[in-house]
Amino acid sequence: MRLFILFFTIVMLFSSVSNAISIPLGEASPDFSLRSLDGESVTLSEHKGSVVVLIYWRTDHKRSLLALKDGRDVMKSLKKKDIKIFSILGGSDDKDKARAVMKDNDIDFPVLVDTDRTMYSDYGIRVYPTTIIINKETVLDKDIPSHPLTYKKLLQGHIKKALGEIDEAGLKEMISSKREKKDKPTLEAERLYNLAMKFTKSGLQDMAVNTVRKSIKVKSDMTASHILLGFLLLDAGETDEALSTFNKAVELDPKSKEAQTGLGGALVLKGDAEKAIEILVPATKANPYSQMTYYELGKAYELKGDKDKSIQMFKKAIEKIIHKAVLPSTVARCQ
Repeated sequence: MRLFILFFTIVMLFSSVSNAISIPLGEASPDFSLRSLDGESVTLSEHKGSVVVLIYWRTDHKRSLLALKDGRDVMKSLKKKDIKIFSILGGSDDKDKARAVMKDNDIDFPVLVDTDRTMYSDYGIRVYPTTIIINKETVLDKDIPSHPLTYKKLLQGHIKKALGEIDEAGLKEMISSKREKKDKPTLEAERLYNLAMKFTKSGLQDMAVNTVRKSIKVKSDMTASHILLGFLLLDAGETDEALSTFNKAVELDPKSKEAQTGLGGALVLKGDAEKAIEILVPATKANPYSQMTYYELGKAYELKGDKDKSIQMFKKAIEKIIHKAVLPSTVARCQ
């Protein structure tokens, strides 16, 4: 058995099979015919002659949403190019939630439904999200597993290569380490944020606060760091500073459900139930971590004196917690 595992590992290391799917790069992409959420039929072969980008995703997956947002931004930067981009949803996923996610994040490319998971099997999808780039001859050009820090750069570079705008050397230059140095503040801020998260999970709140403050100092427009700091400040009873921090997070990303939840929670502690409810109710929509939003809503209605509504919100929070198998803690809020 050990010999088989060793052999399998060696084969996988030297195989041309990619990380995200089971089809080797350079092979013809399997044709598919799927219907969109609007009922339109889309077939891969009918788009031969165009570069096709596919993002296979899940509605309850944060990295999937990040990939969709980056796909939206890259498409805006490549306007009027011969590119077709589609997001693919497994047939068992929540279609109404998918519509809400796309609408709330201003993502306008079609959502195709892989009803019987045929495409999932034909392509051998291994991770969520999976991004597939198919060249004009419907040949698999590149796939990107999950959502690495360099996702946007990889996506844009490989699309340009598939369009014939750059060659292999140009692609390497575009995604080279030299270019990464230009984004050094982002990488350092990400490192400090991840370290702060580890301190948070270990219960080292003071160290977490100091570390996430450093992250914000390195890159002041990183929304996730402001959100984490805000929840840490709430736990420490620093309500005024938490309120200011969450306001900044919402300013940076008005659509962030986590930032809205934190802001609502801070307003509850400040005694402003009406304003908290106004912010928290919309935040429950299309939010994969809505258990905390419902929890804060429960507190807001309790503050307002609406006992029945408060109990209803707390029940919803508990249902979400059980479904997600997470705790209503600072860590759950910030993941």
